[in-house]
Amino acid sequence: MKTTRLLPWILFFSGMLIYVTGLWWACPLLSGKGYFLGVLMTGMFVTYAYQRAENLDQNDERFASVCQMVALITVGLLLVGVWNAPLAPIEIGLYPAAFFVCLIGQVLLLRPRQNEQNGEL
Repeated sequence: MKTTRLLPWILFFSGMLIYVTGLWWACPLLSGKGYFLGVLMTGMFVTYAYQRAENLDQNDERFASVCQMVALITVGLLLVGVWNAPLAPIEIGLYPAAFFVCLIGQVLLLRPRQNEQNGEL
């Protein structure tokens, strides 16, 4: 059975677009916009680094714990930033949800397909 690769792309781009455009209009200062963009890039980088090491079988316990620590710090920074930003109550839940949807889409994109592991296309 062939699985479609469209769903991870939809998750990735929809989460990223909701997060970036929503916070762009919600944050009045450029420093706030940069803060939330930095949080998104850090979260995407740590998931990319972990998935790449996992796919290449180079993942060890120390690297996994560092990735988990950076991911927890990133989520903490996101929650503190959203809590302190001048946002409506619905936006306080929307932007972290969009952040996680973007990261889930990225993880699904980086996961190797079953057919590629068996040598088939």
